[in-house]
Amino acid sequence: MKYFKNISRNVVFLGLVSLFTDISSEMIYPLIPVFVSLLGSGTIALGIIEGIAETTASLLKLLSGVHSDKLKKRKLFVLLGYGISGLARPLIGFAGSSWHIVLVRMFDRIGKGIRTSPRDALLASSTDKSCLGKAFGFHRAMDHLGAFSGPLIAILILYLLFSSYPCTILYALKFTFKIALIPGIIAFLIIFFVKETKCEDKKAKPVNFSLKQFDRNFKKYLFIIILFTLGNSSDAFLLFRADEIISKSNISTYLFGLIHPLQVIATRIEDKQLQNRIISILLIPIIWSFFHILKSLLSTPLSSLSDRIGRKQVIKIGWFIYAIVYLAFAFLDKVPPYWQLPVLFLLFAVYAFYYAFTEGTEKAFVADMTEKELHGSAYGLFNFAIGLGALPASIIFGVIYKAFNGNIAFLYGSLIAFISTILLMLFVREPERIT
Repeated sequence: MKYFKNISRNVVFLGLVSLFTDISSEMIYPLIPVFVSLLGSGTIALGIIEGIAETTASLLKLLSGVHSDKLKKRKLFVLLGYGISGLARPLIGFAGSSWHIVLVRMFDRIGKGIRTSPRDALLASSTDKSCLGKAFGFHRAMDHLGAFSGPLIAILILYLLFSSYPCTILYALKFTFKIALIPGIIAFLIIFFVKETKCEDKKAKPVNFSLKQFDRNFKKYLFIIILFTLGNSSDAFLLFRADEIISKSNISTYLFGLIHPLQVIATRIEDKQLQNRIISILLIPIIWSFFHILKSLLSTPLSSLSDRIGRKQVIKIGWFIYAIVYLAFAFLDKVPPYWQLPVLFLLFAVYAFYYAFTEGTEKAFVADMTEKELHGSAYGLFNFAIGLGALPASIIFGVIYKAFNGNIAFLYGSLIAFISTILLMLFVREPERIT
């Protein structure tokens, strides 16, 4: 098949690992904002949880990337990282407060931090430079396919629980989180089919990490990535905003009368406020799943586009889309209530294009700018740059959301994205790719 042309065995197996890992992860992630809210916390707690989680991961991505270069071994870090995350993630089902979630998310992100840079270096070293965009796009597509499947599995479990016998929302959420252990174990087992790649230059000098190894162009790219990340808060806030909009729109009355499976729940749960909450809990994963199937379908072709028209051009398009989507989310509450749910789906559809344009392309751009034997360190720096912005980004966004409102918070994110896009256009040079 043309779709799989130039995609190596390692890329396929690492894609399958990401597929099952994201099934596990996304059975949990879209429900975290609701879970945090039910535990009595708000946007500031959500910002701290997501900021600490992502920053923990990014710090370790730098260290694991550097050490994988020194050892010239990637698979060991990949195995360890996915193992830690797969075991830690379902523990969120035992959380009794938002601070328990912080600890679980930290261990989950520790695993992600250990595996990500070595995995990206393994992907790069398993692929010809002429089709890096396609390889990274394929990997992201598999990742998003898992992220599409995970919420649907969560919805099925939640529906069976709510319709079969009386249970609290907290119990249903925690039970669903614990089931996420199963796909995590499958992902871990698939890693054993991945083969280690060897450094081509056996006489290469030992790697001693230093920023001096990288040119000014790459450093400018990292600086702009940090700036963009400062406005790129966790997607959990988009889900929080969606939950907020759905809850206020009172759409549950309409949906319970229209959809038969929901009528079954309505016969068991008569409280209108509780019905509205259940609708939100079921709709959020549907929106998230819809978002990820689009990312899965779009990631390979749009990342591959960077192999033809250049990485920088594709990243600029993606960042501009991000800025527009955040601007639209700022004014979502101004839309008439009966249009808010369709507009939510539309915005998440457009947001999928941002990810499809940028995720694989940004990583392929790193490989273009750096030497092969330094890919682990380069991806470590790239992920570290994202981490430097991740903690303040989510906390600042949460504080602005709490102190003012969602409108101001999303306007802030949109402005930072516009500024970053302009700086990328002006100051980062597209290196010539050797094919």
